[in-house]
Amino acid sequence: MTAMVQDMGKGKVSSVLFKLGAPAMISMFFENFYALVDTMFVGWLGPHPLAAMSFCIPLIFISLALGKGVAVGATTMASRARGEDTSEDARKIIRSVLPLGLIILCPFVLLSLPPVNHPLFSLLGADQETLAKIAPYMIWVGPCFPVMGFSLICEGVFLSYGDAKTPMMAMIAGNLLNLVMDPFFIFFCGLGVQGASLASMLGWVLSGAIMWHKLARRGLDRPGLFCDALDRAFWRPIISIGGQVALSMLVIPLSSLIFNVFLSKAGPEYVGGWALSARMEMMLTLPLYGLACSLIPFCGFNLGRKDFGRIKEAIRIAVAVSYAILIPLALFFHFNAAGVLALLKPSPAVLECAAFALSWAVAGYVFLPVELITLTVSQGLGRPRFSLMINACRLLCFRLPLAYVFMSLWGGRMIYLAHPVSMVMSGVVSIFVLRYILRQSALLCRELPGET
Repeated sequence: MTAMVQDMGKGKVSSVLFKLGAPAMISMFFENFYALVDTMFVGWLGPHPLAAMSFCIPLIFISLALGKGVAVGATTMASRARGEDTSEDARKIIRSVLPLGLIILCPFVLLSLPPVNHPLFSLLGADQETLAKIAPYMIWVGPCFPVMGFSLICEGVFLSYGDAKTPMMAMIAGNLLNLVMDPFFIFFCGLGVQGASLASMLGWVLSGAIMWHKLARRGLDRPGLFCDALDRAFWRPIISIGGQVALSMLVIPLSSLIFNVFLSKAGPEYVGGWALSARMEMMLTLPLYGLACSLIPFCGFNLGRKDFGRIKEAIRIAVAVSYAILIPLALFFHFNAAGVLALLKPSPAVLECAAFALSWAVAGYVFLPVELITLTVSQGLGRPRFSLMINACRLLCFRLPLAYVFMSLWGGRMIYLAHPVSMVMSGVVSIFVLRYILRQSALLCRELPGET
């Protein structure tokens, strides 16, 4: 087998983070750019198709959360094993992760069936016209769940080797295919919203296939369809870490589903406006999350080496770079939300709602870099329960009650203000959580608590 792509315990911390974080940021930017274009094409079909996509997005997030949870659990454990020079354990972890992921994700394929998804979306407030668009969209979303999980697991394997560039190239290729096939399927073939989900499915297939091929070509450990009893012994620790990561991410679609219920009472243009605003907002936040995610393998590896100094330095660099990127972009989006969103040519009603939601969303980014970094550092240091706690605070304890209160008092688009207010509140919580995690990790690395 070839040597590890990058030793994350050596060299300048800034250089290692750049090699890990820059590809992840680029990958997430383009991934969300293509998703935004996907939303634009569906928006051209009308408010009901756009509302249908908005209702389905939380289910896609559920798939991403479960797949990402398994992948992060394996990445954290394998990175730490490599830092401790126990490569055989890393091999077993990687061999065991794909069967575990498929067992978890394959049952969700049933959601592609109308008798399964129709009652669910009816319960969540979708009207009959929107339900008629949801059914064809979900045909390819369901089978895409295990495919997405496979790609995320392959990405995690590369990250455990310190290689973020290969997953970046694979994800860009898959999203480029999605971008090209979207208008072909939606308009030329006349498939409408079904064409959008089919294009996404093909994009994930291509990304996973590229990463699988690259792992084989380099002679690196690859996840397989089957594993023996010794490999399955790692399922429990993977679930212990990854399960909490998945739960912290599952809070997002759960909150979004309930948030959509509130918005649906105001009308489909409010649901569509939120979908458009959220997609555009992710253009800003996901690259920062990509940088923060580079801390997962980095912290796991250096925790294995008991080098707390590198962990501290990496966090300081990530926070500084995040604010340097965030501040000018947030100001731009706040003052130019309507002009930027108008480029996507939504209906006037949807544009008005989306512009209001986006312009105020970025006002809540005061502590966003600290929150994102706290989420990923807690995962890399094997303390994912804190990421669950932060997400639950922001999305369930803060945002939903605020949305209900704002809707009751002012109604309509004022519901959107619950989002930035809850972000500020959870950001304050993140500051205290990060300090606590660092103190505990310093003790584990035999550093003086006062040095944190």
